[in-house]
Amino acid sequence: MAAPKGNKYAQIWDEENALPEFIKGLEYAETNNNCLCLEDAIHHTSIPYSTYDYLANKYDVLGRIKKDTMVEVKRRINKGSLEGDYNPASGIWRMKQLGDTDKQEIKQEVTSNQLDVVIKRMDK
Repeated sequence: MAAPKGNKYAQIWDEENALPEFIKGLEYAETNNNCLCLEDAIHHTSIPYSTYDYLANKYDVLGRIKKDTMVEVKRRINKGSLEGDYNPASGIWRMKQLGDTDKQEIKQEVTSNQLDVVIKRMDK
């Protein structure tokens, strides 16, 4: 059964009592080689997943700890992919799931002569 609208379930958590749980998740990500996703680190806290995200968005300090936890997971995946422990394609996919993006830059220079040729072709 879903929680009723307007519930106050998440209000038992504030920055002060959530901080040790966020640190517990970060420490788990730092020390456990089997931690390959943020959800695994969150699972080892006593905070529900949706509440974890809510608190990370609400409190700056908790949001930074969440980012640090994600970096620990990415670091492990990067290292494992480079050392051959993990498939590099899977490692890239996981890093994109954690927020990394491909940066593509296209530099294009067109002279007026080239532009004239394109326009003439379009007019035909």
